[in-house]
Amino acid sequence: MGGPACLVIDASPEQSADLEHIRSEVVARLGALEGRYSRYLSDSLVSTINGRAGTGEFTELDTEMRALLDLAGQLWGASDGLFDITSGPLRRAWNFQNSGSASPEHIASALQLVGWDRIEWRDSGLHLPEAGMEIDLGGLAKEYAADCVMRLMREAGVSSGMIELAGDVATIGAQRNGKPWQIGIQDPRGSGSLLTVSLTDSAIATSGNYARKIEHRGRTYGHLLDPRSGWPIDGPASVSVIDSHCLTAGAVATVACLKAEAGAAEWLAHAGLPWLMADEDLALHGPIAEAVPTSG
Repeated sequence: MGGPACLVIDASPEQSADLEHIRSEVVARLGALEGRYSRYLSDSLVSTINGRAGTGEFTELDTEMRALLDLAGQLWGASDGLFDITSGPLRRAWNFQNSGSASPEHIASALQLVGWDRIEWRDSGLHLPEAGMEIDLGGLAKEYAADCVMRLMREAGVSSGMIELAGDVATIGAQRNGKPWQIGIQDPRGSGSLLTVSLTDSAIATSGNYARKIEHRGRTYGHLLDPRSGWPIDGPASVSVIDSHCLTAGAVATVACLKAEAGAAEWLAHAGLPWLMADEDLALHGPIAEAVPTSG
């Protein structure tokens, strides 16, 4: 899932016998989701779609995959093309792995392989018309996985629990002592938390442009790219959003981080969910900003 994971079940001693079974089911569910949606696994559904790009062969989609792609399409439209799951070819110009490298001369050719509106649809299947095109559900799959774990645990009778997947958190109920879960929002500078929020039966997702950076010609660039221009965006340092579903929170936060700060604030206000935005100077904005800061 692209980062560390943490599962907490706050159970009574009488429930402890069931915890290993629940843990095993959670691990299996996460493994199955990663096996379907990771572009890093050669036999995943995403890799199958990408491997058939330009061949004319359509890939049939089940209800779950179709729903995720429908959401991707809605976000593409609502963001004026900023959220585009076909933007992967831009890695040819911007490599944020390890020490990273920048090759802006490859932007033009990469952009020829980018565009949600270029995907071909037929009944319940899709096809990417050009070899080298690809889709990447990295902006949706992790948050969807957190929601799936919450549903699984509720069905197993868990009334107090939390899952964190690489910084995105979903909770069931409050802690068993009645207190809300205390969740820190990471400081983009990498030390401690910006502040702490209290969650009960809700989720928080954070999107940021700080985790991976490269230097190019005396300037620092973050890893979030504008799929329309091919260049890194100048947006907020991070955005966190709270909702009852992690997938919704993550989608709203990700689109906000792809916008300039003024546009991000407008988008977040329109979404009508509790939010926190750290601008490039790490000043905090939004309804969550008055929470008590942690000591870091």
